[in-house]
Amino acid sequence: MKNFFAVIFLFGFQSICAQFEFTGNANESFQNSTAYLIHVDDFNKSEILLTEKILQTSKIDSTSNFVFKGDFLKAKNSVYKIYLDRCNDNIDDSMHLLNQCEESISIIFIANNQDRIHFPLNNLDQMFCSLEYTSNHNVAIHKIDSIQDELLLGLHETKSDIQREIIYDNYFNELQHFSSSLNEPLAELYAFHLYSEDKSFSRDYYINDLNKSIYYSRLLNLLEEQYSESAYPIYFKAELLKDQYPLLKSENKNYQFIIYLLSSLLLFSILLNILIIRKNRSRLKINKRSPIDYKTALSPQEQKVIELIHEKLSNKEIAEKLFISLSTVKTHINNIYSKLSISSRKEIHHFF
Repeated sequence: MKNFFAVIFLFGFQSICAQFEFTGNANESFQNSTAYLIHVDDFNKSEILLTEKILQTSKIDSTSNFVFKGDFLKAKNSVYKIYLDRCNDNIDDSMHLLNQCEESISIIFIANNQDRIHFPLNNLDQMFCSLEYTSNHNVAIHKIDSIQDELLLGLHETKSDIQREIIYDNYFNELQHFSSSLNEPLAELYAFHLYSEDKSFSRDYYINDLNKSIYYSRLLNLLEEQYSESAYPIYFKAELLKDQYPLLKSENKNYQFIIYLLSSLLLFSILLNILIIRKNRSRLKINKRSPIDYKTALSPQEQKVIELIHEKLSNKEIAEKLFISLSTVKTHINNIYSKLSISSRKEIHHFF
């Protein structure tokens, strides 16, 4: 009986003192950089680093480790992103605003205030195998990304439009079915973003499906029931109205104002960030220093990479020209930046 009460007390104490902890280790090239914990309430803006969505920062130490912890997250599940890059520590810089820093790593996941997760970001290919988490919803989005890669695996080998059409159709149906099997509306919302966005090759299948399926009404009901206090059902409903979902057409007028309002808020947010960038730039002092001899500091392969960067080739073009993988190109670039003490492509012209 005493043991029973001890367990009850311990469980109650942990519930009262519950807090999240997200840890991880990155590639050594990210040492002494900054990692950001970001709240994601709209997947359409998940690629943009908006400063107002940053919840916490963590300095990546000399062993390439970082940690986020506290008790200020929502009790219910929500979507978060961990983002780190080597551009600089000025989060108001345009590189961060437009997410153009090539030396970056990010991962989106679902969590709440009691979750503990460890992300081995030093090896993205093996991350799912060694990722440590407390609940299945933590890896729901990662599972969707994995099944997406699996569904599109043979796409590059197709030789006809008919073969591609079959893959696209299967991709849309399987991604929707798989996400619904995870029993987490936020995971389904993430999958919805993948196959419905304007640039997605499966968008036509989604538009056709809107006219005959009640799936989207079911998902909207789940979001409104489980996440009524969040912005997720609002954004989802706005997307369905924009795409003229038949079951919501009667409400289109009521929500047209919301669409315009959200667009205006996004535009205002971007303009505000641009103003902050310009203000900060006016205060910066240009640090002029004599560049070192890059041929002495870099390996032969790294010399080829920096020379191709100077010729304004993209990472993909460099990989094709040198017959190496894209990840190897990024590794070379990280080494180049570290050895030459620079943080962007713009600084490379000083060495020529």
